[in-house]
Amino acid sequence: MLYFFVPFLLANLATDYYVWRHLKKGFPDWALAKRRTCYGFYVALQITWYVALPVVAAWGYEGLPAWFRNAFQTYVLMAVVSKVWALPWWLFKDILAFFSWIAFRLKKIYGDITTRESALLLLENKVNKGIMDVASISRADFLSRLGFVVGSIPLLGLGGSALSETAYRYKIHRLKITLKGLAPSWRGKRIVHLSDLHTGSWDDREAIQRGLDLVHSLHPDLIFFTGDLVNTRAAEVEPWMDLLAQIQAPLGVFSILGNHDYGDYTQWVDEDAKSSNFATMIATHRELGWKLLRNQWIPISNEAGDIMYLVGSENWGKRSGFGKQYGDLNQAMKGLPENSQTILLTHDPSHFDLEVLGKIPTIGLTLCGHTHGMQMGIEIPGFLRWSPASWVYPHWAGHYNFGDQQLYVNRGFGFVGFRGRLGIFPEITCLELA
Repeated sequence: MLYFFVPFLLANLATDYYVWRHLKKGFPDWALAKRRTCYGFYVALQITWYVALPVVAAWGYEGLPAWFRNAFQTYVLMAVVSKVWALPWWLFKDILAFFSWIAFRLKKIYGDITTRESALLLLENKVNKGIMDVASISRADFLSRLGFVVGSIPLLGLGGSALSETAYRYKIHRLKITLKGLAPSWRGKRIVHLSDLHTGSWDDREAIQRGLDLVHSLHPDLIFFTGDLVNTRAAEVEPWMDLLAQIQAPLGVFSILGNHDYGDYTQWVDEDAKSSNFATMIATHRELGWKLLRNQWIPISNEAGDIMYLVGSENWGKRSGFGKQYGDLNQAMKGLPENSQTILLTHDPSHFDLEVLGKIPTIGLTLCGHTHGMQMGIEIPGFLRWSPASWVYPHWAGHYNFGDQQLYVNRGFGFVGFRGRLGIFPEITCLELA
């Protein structure tokens, strides 16, 4: 993990130095005691997690209680994201200051500046450096302070979201889906789509049960799960098996694997240990009574005997940081009856974008998850939908219609990295076939 941790640490140290400079220069009119209080708060906020990182790693991070890991990850995220949000304002301020300095030097060299202008520029320069105490603040000081205000938004937002239990504030998304070539006997059937349970992050049994009760209240005929049962290891699911066993449906529960389910995000003693973990993961789906599809298809028959074809792909993503490409659609669809309209379960929406859309027309509906909607964003129905996830995925949450091909991206039932949901709530999807 050093190849990731060392650059991350160095980048944060450089950022902290930059923040420190603006903290010292941005409030020249404040009393010394007040400034020292701010300095102390910032230093304490940053040093705490710098010291804590190697300590929790030495303790064996994955073996620590979920509540502690969730709180620690949220704390680190708050400390890092707040700086990232503030940086553009400070960079803008410093770029302006640089060009002002260049203009000043050029005018001075070529003698095109009057004594009065020189005096005014010198005065502004002194104010910007905090040398003079004036009642009003300069443009540069305003931008510095604005950076701190903007940086406090994620600090307060993420912290408030974590404390207000938004991680378990489940929201049901209902949608009627029309699929070309679907037999009339399938109309009215309900599919509940779940994704990204991330049981390694769960720390509230009562809240999880409340979410599962919502699933039961929908009376699903089918349940599809699109991956990420755990965070890193199959053992994470063991304390929750009794709850997960409640996920049942008359026509069956069908599942696939997500990028977190392969054991690629942790260190193993040897390959045998990793293989054993993966075997346990496969057995877990079987023990729960879920039909795990690994690059394969299956016919699903309803009470009338009409068939719907379901294809399940292993994880496939365009970004290496989100897991290896285990998926193989050619293998998954091998032997499938020609021109049969199918539903595809795949974890990462980039799989649909790059290998399905416009290339495999018989796949009428693709269901996936993975993005979590970045667990933060803004969703105002009919007006505005935005999340940082949109910077990485053009299709990051909800329903997308491309004529005869449709995509649905579930926002995730669970959470990982941050114990909260800021504007993007955990999702239970109910698709009614029409």
